[in-house]
Amino acid sequence: SFESLGLGCFGESGTLAACALVTSALKVLPLRLCGYSGLMLPPLEDKGLAQRANEGRYGLHDLLTYSAVCGLGLDTVPIPGDVTPIKLTALFVDIAALAFRLNKPLTARLFPVPGKTSGEMTEFQNPNLCNARIFSVR
Repeated sequence: SFESLGLGCFGESGTLAACALVTSALKVLPLRLCGYSGLMLPPLEDKGLAQRANEGRYGLHDLLTYSAVCGLGLDTVPIPGDVTPIKLTALFVDIAALAFRLNKPLTARLFPVPGKTSGEMTEFQNPNLCNARIFSVR
């Protein structure tokens, strides 16, 4: 886990450096690659990331920052079901700007949760998803 690197909890100072370190290590492995091969930070698919999200240690824009040194963008991020189209557009423009500037593709696999607002918990009944706090889209 990231925290075993001794840089504190995920979301604290040092997280960006840990993301860069893991990404660099993955790139030098002498493996034949197929499909996507890189660091992914999906809060709804990783118990540790879900726990740190629940503790409020990082937010949506932190994940976007971390994506600058890893490979994916925003992956399985729960957002309020009533987020406005203007706020979503602004977020997508930020993602596009970062992707353009870094010359790499970034994705946004967002999970709007109907009837929920930021800070509330998801209530998924799916064994493949972890429940986590819903992120604010500022």
